[in-house]
Amino acid sequence: MKKYFVLGGYGIIGKAVVDDLFRYSKKDIIIIAGRDEDKARNFAKSFNSKRVKYQKVDISNEKELVDSLIGKDICINCVQYYFNLTIMESCIKAKTNYVDLGGMFHMTKKQLGLCKEFIKIGKCAIIGMGGAPGLSNVLASYAGDKLTKINTIDIVFADVDYTKYSQSFVLPYSFKTLVEEFTLNPAIFREGKIRFVEPRSGVKEYNFGKEFGKQTGFLTLHSEIATLPDYFRKKGIKRCEFRVTFDESFIEKLDLLISLGFSSNKSVEFGKKETKIIDSTTKIMDKLVPNRGVNIKDKEIIRVILNGNKIVDAVTQSNGKMSAGVLDTGIPCSIASQIIINGKVYKSGVFAPEDAINPTIFFKELKKRNIIIRENGRTIN
Repeated sequence: MKKYFVLGGYGIIGKAVVDDLFRYSKKDIIIIAGRDEDKARNFAKSFNSKRVKYQKVDISNEKELVDSLIGKDICINCVQYYFNLTIMESCIKAKTNYVDLGGMFHMTKKQLGLCKEFIKIGKCAIIGMGGAPGLSNVLASYAGDKLTKINTIDIVFADVDYTKYSQSFVLPYSFKTLVEEFTLNPAIFREGKIRFVEPRSGVKEYNFGKEFGKQTGFLTLHSEIATLPDYFRKKGIKRCEFRVTFDESFIEKLDLLISLGFSSNKSVEFGKKETKIIDSTTKIMDKLVPNRGVNIKDKEIIRVILNGNKIVDAVTQSNGKMSAGVLDTGIPCSIASQIIINGKVYKSGVFAPEDAINPTIFFKELKKRNIIIRENGRTIN
């Protein structure tokens, strides 16, 4: 019986990870861990199963974190990426496998530096294993490995939402991540070099066909750019870029919050406590998930375009309770952790998804979860 230790397992994405583990890793133990014991306990109890447990752990307390990880087969990190290195270092001390959702480029580069340490302990770490990054990387490796020459890679995601919400704003994922996608300088790969450009530059329209229509995206900072150019360097890659698309009304609301200073890192005093403005805003915004009982009806597409004409898509539909974007982020992370635990990754070290995940195995697992993979419009899983 294996033990999955899910840090932040009661969060937006963490819940999708835990739910998938419960459904597809039926004989194993799942520990929902985090600093909020009440949230961990309540979510664990909702499964009404002895296989799902909870544990309070403070990731800022190294000894407490290491002690919690000892004896666990894998740590699935679903907390904010700022803690990735700290958690990985604790996994090394506890001799535990590791998976996370991404590192916003800069953190990803730092994480790759721990490769030798994971080799020493004989364990595997797959970093950036959500939807994008993660699923997007595997789409790229699947299509790119078929080509003899790669000039360009464009990655983009888009969503269509038919849900009837009673609230005026719904948070798709972490507020802090959203703010960073809007405000940090995007990394792009051009002519053999990583460059940084202005936030929200490189505006481009994509035609996703009948299902998703035409949508406009802009460049944003993402981890795919930290690893894919190296993976395809021998095939002559010259350009690699990532864009996000959002509804205009959503952009306007986020722009307003940012322009009014609600995403500022400046500190303010509340009573006798000092806190960063963005931390206070995040506590409020992260509660703006769909109201309980709302029937979520949306679809998301993650698209990778190689050389302008080789197109691979991953299409996910909501299950009524969780949005497509939550599912296509949490499910790949869960699948990757199960692949590691079941011995289907035959190497130790720190890897980007394209270096560790077998697309055939991965796509087969995605099909079980109704995530469809298409190659130039043809379903392949």
